[in-house]
Amino acid sequence: MGSETFTQKRRVVRCPFVARAKATDVVSGMQLDGLTTHLSPSGCCIVTRRAPFSQGTRVLVEITKNGVSLRTHAFVVYGLKDRFMGLCFVEMPPGQAVILAEWMKAATPHEQQQHR
Repeated sequence: MGSETFTQKRRVVRCPFVARAKATDVVSGMQLDGLTTHLSPSGCCIVTRRAPFSQGTRVLVEITKNGVSLRTHAFVVYGLKDRFMGLCFVEMPPGQAVILAEWMKAATPHEQQQHR
């Protein structure tokens, strides 16, 4: 991923969002459990108890909040301090995009929604 694309993605509104998360490496099947810390239309940040997957790893991520789960493919954009990893969503099915949009609307501060 080029630095220009990464910079563009970082300009997207990120909202604090805490939910259970599970990331599964699509090649090895290894799973990491954790919590989301931030959510955006293009990705999320997950904190884990174990070292995160390395940059570029393709994963299937499942985020669950209040009994609702979002499942989509993503890839690891970065890992920080052996506890955090940033994911960029890819190939999101339309039904899952609706869940993400609802979560984003609920997580976006009211004053930001008025300025759009």
